[in-house]
Amino acid sequence: MFSILSLNRLPKMSSSSHKKRRLRKSSKVDRISDLPDSILCHILYFLPTKLAATTSVLSKRWKLLWLSVLAFDFDSSRFKTSDLFLRVVYSTIYRRDIALPIHSFHLKSRSWDIQKDVNQFVYLVGQRGILNLCLDLSKICRYIIELPTTILSSGTLKVLKLRNLIVGDNSQVDLHLPSLKTLHLNRVDFECHEHLMKILLSCPILEDLETKLCCVMDFQSRFSDEFAAFPNLIKARITEFYIPLSMVCKAKTLHIEVPMFTNCKHLPMFESLTYLKLSLSFKVWYPKWKWLMRMLKLSPKLQNLIIKDNEDLEEKIDECWKDPPNIPECLSSQLKTCRIRVFKGTQYDLQFAIYIMENSKVLETMRINSIRSLDINEKYQLLAKLSSSTRGSTTCKLLFN
Repeated sequence: MFSILSLNRLPKMSSSSHKKRRLRKSSKVDRISDLPDSILCHILYFLPTKLAATTSVLSKRWKLLWLSVLAFDFDSSRFKTSDLFLRVVYSTIYRRDIALPIHSFHLKSRSWDIQKDVNQFVYLVGQRGILNLCLDLSKICRYIIELPTTILSSGTLKVLKLRNLIVGDNSQVDLHLPSLKTLHLNRVDFECHEHLMKILLSCPILEDLETKLCCVMDFQSRFSDEFAAFPNLIKARITEFYIPLSMVCKAKTLHIEVPMFTNCKHLPMFESLTYLKLSLSFKVWYPKWKWLMRMLKLSPKLQNLIIKDNEDLEEKIDECWKDPPNIPECLSSQLKTCRIRVFKGTQYDLQFAIYIMENSKVLETMRINSIRSLDINEKYQLLAKLSSSTRGSTTCKLLFN
């Protein structure tokens, strides 16, 4: 009896202590390593390659696993020297199973002397079924990159992004990029306009196009041929006049930086355009106003408009403002938001803003950002004039600063 009572008096182990013991045991188990290779490689896919390679020291299971990842992201700034950077890139490519594809290859380098190496890297990954190729090189050196046939005639390549380089002569190459959907050219130079156009014309299903601060060394200002529009284009950003607007007229989202004295007579119809951002650099306001009104007339489905002026240019008033005889269709039934950035408060600026508010029947927001040099009294007078103007939409809100 005594023994039974004694046992009953012993303290019972709580459920919380059982949980703690189970947690201590489970913490010693490497559950991540038990996952299939496919899942582990998918996790490593989102890491920079140098960081993914450090997992090789975890265990024998992890030693070569990172080499099976389908994406590689190399950045020379993560390495102490240029030589070490190159050795790692070469080693990674050559140590992989040649049967394994490389779906994504990103290379960022500010090194001075790796032009031949970059060309070799591009050649090697081009043989591995590349889907996404991104080269971001030194803007000081501007290497000449000879894109090989394995890239320029790739049936698998979907994304091509080039930055700070010179594209070599491709005139003898049979270009064909049937799967390319995204093409971004940032500070890319071409020897002649034909080389640039040849790349563009080889992309039949392009959806996303960006050309920013590119340069054509031998450029003829007039386009001798008519170029068909990209039929699948969704968005485009054009910051030079090397690209005919007829090629991007089917885009739904469009950002154009308009150079001085752009001719508006030959603008195409933008039938699908719903979002338009215009960065202007006209010295004379009248061509600017005429160009803007022409764009509105040719964009019947436009819903969102952003206009960014150039604060550094001094404008010359050429002619008096005249209301267009016909109101653009987008103002009558489509335009919902309008924003004017770098608003200088000139007579034309004011008249254009009032015209938009008076004739936009479904406008919800009119946002105007004035330049810093305007004093508080000038801003107050502008706001008073804008606020007192008639509005075509009863729901239109004016935001001015």
